[in-house]
Amino acid sequence: MNRLLRTSAIRLSLRYAVLYMLVAGTGLAVLYWATSRYVDAQIQAGLEHHVDSLKALYETEGSVGLMRALEGRGLADEPENHRFVLYMDKSGGRLTGDLKSWPPEAQPDEQVRNIWIEDNLIPLAMEDHDGYWPSIATSFPDGSRLLVAQSVRQAEDLQEFILGTLFATLGMIISLTLVLGWRMGRQLLARIDQVNTTAGKILNGHLDKRIPLSGSNDEFDELAQNLNTMLDHINRLIHGMRQVTDNVAHDLRRPLTRLRNRLDVTLLEPRDPDTYRESLEATRNDIEEVLKTFNALLEIAQAESGHFRGEMEMLSLSALASQLGEMYADLFEEQGQQLEVAIEPDICIRGNRQLLAQSISNLLENAHKYAGAKAHMKLSLRHDQAMVLLSVSDNGPGIPKDRQQDVLQRYVRLDTARSTHGNGLGLSLVSAIAKLHQAHLALEDNEPGLIVSLRFTPMKCTSEQ
Repeated sequence: MNRLLRTSAIRLSLRYAVLYMLVAGTGLAVLYWATSRYVDAQIQAGLEHHVDSLKALYETEGSVGLMRALEGRGLADEPENHRFVLYMDKSGGRLTGDLKSWPPEAQPDEQVRNIWIEDNLIPLAMEDHDGYWPSIATSFPDGSRLLVAQSVRQAEDLQEFILGTLFATLGMIISLTLVLGWRMGRQLLARIDQVNTTAGKILNGHLDKRIPLSGSNDEFDELAQNLNTMLDHINRLIHGMRQVTDNVAHDLRRPLTRLRNRLDVTLLEPRDPDTYRESLEATRNDIEEVLKTFNALLEIAQAESGHFRGEMEMLSLSALASQLGEMYADLFEEQGQQLEVAIEPDICIRGNRQLLAQSISNLLENAHKYAGAKAHMKLSLRHDQAMVLLSVSDNGPGIPKDRQQDVLQRYVRLDTARSTHGNGLGLSLVSAIAKLHQAHLALEDNEPGLIVSLRFTPMKCTSEQ
């Protein structure tokens, strides 16, 4: 209960209840005041009209006609809604009417006033109806006076009914607000408990647990879906970290072991300078292999994190691809392979020159490494509808369709590539660079061989590119 009372929903409900009470109370008070004013105005208008009609009767038929009309009035079936009159002569004698005597506060000035009417002035059928009655009095040329008074019991009952209705409405609004807030608090707390329970299980090592969805597609389901996606991503990262750790330990064991054994052998007995030089050069090569592995991992981590510190600039992808194509074409030709370069001019994008060069170089080196002797490769750059398509293709053995996405992961190498020098990070780095540049990376069959393509968003070239 205490936990429920501390929820934001209950606190908001209490605040809204107070706010609704103030707003509704003010509105209902204004309504009550306007209703009371309207009733009072109606009573006043009725009294003034009644007096005017009796004055007109006096002017046409005189005092006798007025008395005849007043005596013909009986007490209504509803005395509370009856207008009471009193007609007195100039000496103060009662001529006719419902009231027994003239109230001391009544003045014959034809102004409607609230006058205190005692019970002894009211007919017996109206006992316990004393109070301030709206009244109007007038006088006639012969000195006689006329008083017309209206019982307020019916008006008071109406006002009490309206007031009671207003208070009941205000109470219902407050009660409904609190009940809805209570239910909302329980529902919110139940949904939050699901998140806390799942989080507790995950903290205890159950990384496969996910927040259940209610199926209502509300904001909590949206939050739960995002959290579950985040947890899936974290789980993949942890799995990838474990895999990378295992692969790093496996791949670095060979060069480090080789390095240690070489040093042990070299230090067993004195050697000539040439032997020491050869050992140091082999040691440097092993160290460079280890450094390349760590540098590749660092570049992948920076690219995937989105916090790459290099400079993004407008550059000519046509010029960059052409330079790399010419350089690798000569290298491949020396080794009996052929590289065809097909570059459309004036294609510019926004990116990092060093990373893009690294990406293209990795694709060309992979094709050179795995396509085989006398292979034919192609580096292509062209417009493809609204995008720019950069592709490297070969006619080698290719990659099975069910493994094409696997080779984009770190340290993943196919069985056919185990005997080839490498660390399994080339395509992973290409994938990370593509994500950093918001490019789409795709692997397709070349029948035979493989096509690796990157789709970039083109930019307008300037004279500087």
